[in-house]
Amino acid sequence: MSHAELIARYEKGAAALDKALARVPEHLLDRAPSPGKWTIRQIAVHLADTELVAATRIRFLAAEPGCQLPGFNQDTWANTLGYAEQTPEQVLALIRAVRQSTAAMLRTLPESAWAHTGNHSKRGKVTLMSEVELYAAHAEHHAQQIRELQEKIRAAT
Repeated sequence: MSHAELIARYEKGAAALDKALARVPEHLLDRAPSPGKWTIRQIAVHLADTELVAATRIRFLAAEPGCQLPGFNQDTWANTLGYAEQTPEQVLALIRAVRQSTAAMLRTLPESAWAHTGNHSKRGKVTLMSEVELYAAHAEHHAQQIRELQEKIRAAT
């Protein structure tokens, strides 16, 4: 896949989430499929938080090769950052804005930047290319997860 195609895929992740969330009725947003499992709202807010982290990591890799990239504990974030109070509209607005901005920045980079490496605290050595690939797929994965979770909840009721 070319860089232009990858950037386009990355940018379309917001639309994939938008489409998945548009089909979820309000009363299903906070229903967990089973105890200890995340709700649709928590998945969506997790994706928004991850977008902020990913955009920062991508910028560090593009601008500061050899940088350190911190990991984060997604469960701790979900339990302490007010996920239940965030709306799908807020989540989607953030994801759209971050992805559009990051895609625009990526389009300006020279070819050599895609090979820049950094050290992720949990995954070790990563490249700019591998991070963009990871996050291009991340929104698609969670959009599919939301669709499946909605069907699972509906089937259980």
